[in-house]
Amino acid sequence: MKPGPGERPALYAILGDPVAHSLSPAIHNAAFRAAGRHARYVARRVSADECGEIMRTLAMDGGGGNVTVPHKERVVRSLDRYTPVVAATGACNTFWTQDGEVWGDNTDVAGFMGSWRSAVSFLTDTSPVLVLGAGGAARAVLHGLLRSAGISLVLMWNRTRPRAGRLADELDDDRVRLVADWRATAPAVVVNTTSVGIRGRRAPIDLEALATPPRVVIDLVYGKDLTPLCRQAERLDIACVDGRGMLVLQAEASYARWFGRAPPRDVMGRALEAACRDLE
Repeated sequence: MKPGPGERPALYAILGDPVAHSLSPAIHNAAFRAAGRHARYVARRVSADECGEIMRTLAMDGGGGNVTVPHKERVVRSLDRYTPVVAATGACNTFWTQDGEVWGDNTDVAGFMGSWRSAVSFLTDTSPVLVLGAGGAARAVLHGLLRSAGISLVLMWNRTRPRAGRLADELDDDRVRLVADWRATAPAVVVNTTSVGIRGRRAPIDLEALATPPRVVIDLVYGKDLTPLCRQAERLDIACVDGRGMLVLQAEASYARWFGRAPPRDVMGRALEAACRDLE
């Protein structure tokens, strides 16, 4: 339906801090254009205190959006309703309005599992998995991993051990084990869920310092170039993927939540490739 004269486009946004690096606006706006939607998508840097209120305002005004680090857990309390995945993970990355209520979902789970299946397809044994971090992204990753066949052990390390301990207690799964020192581990797969590397300056860990090198590295961070962790993995001939694939998959799932149908086929992936070229 064409907008009326002077009608404002519906506003969607990614809320986080930092958020200037995000390529979500590029891929969502491409999908909006391809589908002929009178909507636009922006990045907004918001504090923890204001994130929930801004999220609700956007949704109740007929828009929606996404939440990124470090607000995914905090915004759950500002939702009226949420999906079972949000209940299970305690984190929300997607919001919209339905029947006058603000809803939330966690499409990071579907996004990560799509990347996971592609990255580890050549492995016959993916355990143990070393998960770095204990925030909202880690919750999505662990939720997906613990529901996957063949996962017998997940090692979790976080810079602040008490936060990791709280998450492990919530999961209450014997396959999850906290580690005090990542250097003592010998994982088959390393998954970085932290924001370390987002500015391209340093990696969250030194892969060469592990007890044995992993077979696969999955870094949820992405940027104009390979992340520091992926660059080191390539030097060591370790298979690696960054967060671009997950970004597209979770974005497609978010779009489906907002509009009740999938976005135009392959549009988001092509838009991401173009946005990355423009950054070079």
